[in-house]
Amino acid sequence: MRKLALVIGIGEYADGNHLPNAINDAKDVTNALEQIGFDIDEPKLNLTYQNMEHALTNFKYSLKTGDLILFYFAGHGTQWEVC
Repeated sequence: MRKLALVIGIGEYADGNHLPNAINDAKDVTNALEQIGFDIDEPKLNLTYQNMEHALTNFKYSLKTGDLILFYFAGHGTQWEVC
C-alpha cells in the first residue's frame, strides 16, 4: 500500500494578506508525514489559484486503488455554498 500526501501552504495572498505560520506549518507537516512513511513530492507553497488547481488535479490522477492518501492545507479558507 502506498502512503501519499499532498501538502499545500499559502501564506502570501495577492490582496496583501499574510499568514505568517502557514508555510512553516506545511513544512512541519511534510517532515512529520515523511517520518511515518508518507511519500510527498514536496510541500506546495504560495500557489496561485491556477497552480493549486493543477497540483490537486495531478495528485488526483496519481492515485491508485488501495492508496492511503492525506491532503493538508494551511491557509485561508472560504465557504462557497451552504447546504
